[in-house]
Amino acid sequence: MRPAWDGTHLVYAGGVGPDGLAGDVFVLRDNVWQRIGGLSSPREHLAAASDGEGTTWFLAGRSGGLDTNLADVDVVIGDDVHKAGEVPTPRGGVAGFHAPGRGGCVAGGEGTGGTFAEVECVDAEGKVSSLPKLRHSRHGLGAAVVDGVAYTLLGGPEPGLTVADVVEALPL
Repeated sequence: MRPAWDGTHLVYAGGVGPDGLAGDVFVLRDNVWQRIGGLSSPREHLAAASDGEGTTWFLAGRSGGLDTNLADVDVVIGDDVHKAGEVPTPRGGVAGFHAPGRGGCVAGGEGTGGTFAEVECVDAEGKVSSLPKLRHSRHGLGAAVVDGVAYTLLGGPEPGLTVADVVEALPL
């Protein structure tokens, strides 16, 4: 499950529930979680990003092991949930952030061949773009945007339980 603040509400999707892999999308309104739709494919280890102005992206993820990575990008605007497209690199264990003019972006991740340094974005209409690669490929990382700079934090350099003390800045 990954949450994001859309500027008015907390929106979350995906994860693993009592019945297995989840694809539900929920919004918290008036202290009540409301199901508003479903992801194009249920998944875990996905990223969430928002522009803070009503649009939320759910990016990449996987449906099981590292060999089940997905590239799907779903967009939530109000109560509308739809697939906007795909990032070029399927992967799970990713971080997400919003980049003005580019949309929701996914950074890092892991797959059967190792960790990823790619940073790829999809706007609400499905247009794909890329930002410069991370200097250190890793998975399980976090991301935040402050004053026009995306920061990727921590994560692991190898698939599985590995850790790194890396923080990188990506000027937007």
